[in-house]
Parts: sequence; structure tokens; C-alpha cells
Amino acid sequence: PYVSETIQPSFQLFSEYQRFFRIVHAPVFLRCFASDRRHMKDSAGNWIAQPPAYEPIVAEDKTEHNLNEYNEIRADEVSVNVEPDLIHAVYTNKLGVVLSENQLEEFFAQVSS
Repeated sequence: PYVSETIQPSFQLFSEYQRFFRIVHAPVFLRCFASDRRHMKDSAGNWIAQPPAYEPIVAEDKTEHNLNEYNEIRADEVSVNVEPDLIHAVYTNKLGVVLSENQLEEFFAQVSS
């Protein structure tokens, strides 16, 4: 269904590459995510592209920038098994959980049941 159509798990990558996915519950993400748009500037501080007209996104706790925390995935973050604790973590952890491509369908099957 959704995973097979959007992620295309059958897409073959070289063995040294793996796809991982950070799953964050939307309300948690909306409270915790922050971006002051520094990723949109070059090393001299000039805009690479015109920034959006709306104000930068500030987290509920006043954090101004944590985009890299969401983008970067370390090997020790990848979940080993899809278990109830993992599902609970999606709803409570600021950065959610990180799943391998093979775990996606199992995860969403458990969440939707």
C-alpha cells in the first residue's frame, strides 16, 4: 500500500547504502522542531535563496535551531525491533525513532491496529 508506492522498498541500492527513516509524531514535531534558517545561508552569511516570508520556526521550549538533529541519523539510533516501547517512543521522544526500510511496514501495521 502506502509504503510500497511511496518508498518503493523494491528499489535496489548498492549494499553499502541503506535507507533509514525518522518517524516523529506530528504534534511532538510541531512543538519541538526549530529552524532559524541558517541552512539557507552560505559560509559568509548570505542567503542562498530568498527565505520564506513567515518568521523562523521556534520550538515551544524556545530552541531556535535543531534541524540537524532531525536530519542526521547515527547508527546507534536505528531501532533493532518494532516493539511496543518503540511505538510509545514515537509519541513521546522529541526526535521520534529511526527505522530501517525493512521495519516500516511492520511499524505502521502495528500503529494502525
